[in-house]
Amino acid sequence: MTETPADRRAACEICELLKDLEAEGRESRDQSMEVDARVRYRRHMREAHRREIPLPR
Repeated sequence: MTETPADRRAACEICELLKDLEAEGRESRDQSMEVDARVRYRRHMREAHRREIPLPR
């Protein structure tokens, strides 16, 4: 069975926190918060989990 980013998020408190910040920014229409959380999440995934998350299209 392969591990998906969602599986890693469930096991990693930092991933969970950053995805929650992204959702909070989206819900409050704070684009700066949303984008910042998304960038930090991608960086964290690259550095901590050695996984590259593709940019949204």
